[in-house]
Amino acid sequence: MHPEIIIVPAFFLMVAFVVWTAVTAWQRRQRLRILTDFNNRLVDRIGSLKDFSEFAKTDGGMEFLNAVLADTPALAPRERILRATEIGIVALALGIGSLFLGWFFDGESRNVFVAAGAIALSLGLGFLASSFVSYRLTSRLLAPASGDRSTRHQ
Repeated sequence: MHPEIIIVPAFFLMVAFVVWTAVTAWQRRQRLRILTDFNNRLVDRIGSLKDFSEFAKTDGGMEFLNAVLADTPALAPRERILRATEIGIVALALGIGSLFLGWFFDGESRNVFVAAGAIALSLGLGFLASSFVSYRLTSRLLAPASGDRSTRHQ
């Protein structure tokens, strides 16, 4: 078996992971810097504790405080389903590509590509099935209740 079959893809995966981690950390730092700057300006504008208390009692103030106190907003169901679909498609394509490359090699190299392809193909199908089921459940749970359904499920 040629070691570059494993080393080269592993190297590219490692570089991609490092770049992704760095970009994500930079985005979080920028978001935190903007939030901190905004909060500092807000504190400067609100002169006293009484003004802040009055602001917090309003609907807009409550929404603002909930948004500020939340660490990171939770992804909406639609975004989670789309992310699972994207991962599923990429893993499916990777699995098919690995299985296709396995046809061009003999011996142990072929086994490596077939095994990697089968794993990626299985993961891709799993993510796609998960996103399909999540889509169906979300559309049923978030659909407006009709009179026919509400009486049947009670």
